[in-house]
Amino acid sequence: MSKKTRKFLEKKFEKELEIAKEKAVHGQHEIIIILDHLKGGFNIGKILRSCEIYSVHEVHIVGTKFFDVTIAKGALKRVKTFFYEDIEDSIKRIKELGYTPLTLDSNAKTYLNKSELPKKSAFIFGHEEFGPLKEMPGIERLKIKQYGMTESLNVSIAASIVMYEYTNQHASE
Repeated sequence: MSKKTRKFLEKKFEKELEIAKEKAVHGQHEIIIILDHLKGGFNIGKILRSCEIYSVHEVHIVGTKFFDVTIAKGALKRVKTFFYEDIEDSIKRIKELGYTPLTLDSNAKTYLNKSELPKKSAFIFGHEEFGPLKEMPGIERLKIKQYGMTESLNVSIAASIVMYEYTNQHASE
């Protein structure tokens, strides 16, 4: 990305962030999405769009100071979003709020769709290439059933599947 493009996108990000401080609200579903050191490219924006569509309670963005909000299609202005330097601060907040932290792991024993998700679920999604930056003992690991040879899904797709499964289990008609 050129310096000129980045500067333009940073200004757009700052403008939407200011609007979000006044207008963004907590969603109706008691699920929190935590994005741990994701790249600032397109995945964060895509995930925020899904968070708005599934009306998640809030989003935590850890270790990422800027992302391209164009892809979010205005979702940052509508979804309550918090920024953290470190994952421990985000986990501390969710535990204070009574949420159960969960994450996805292709080596987990339990499938997402076979698990009874807690009403107050907080899903942690790690970096696109490296996964979560820190070991997280005591956090339940689930996996998404896959049928092909590829061992992982794009993080924005995985997050959308999680939100879909959560709302299937907990949304009232």
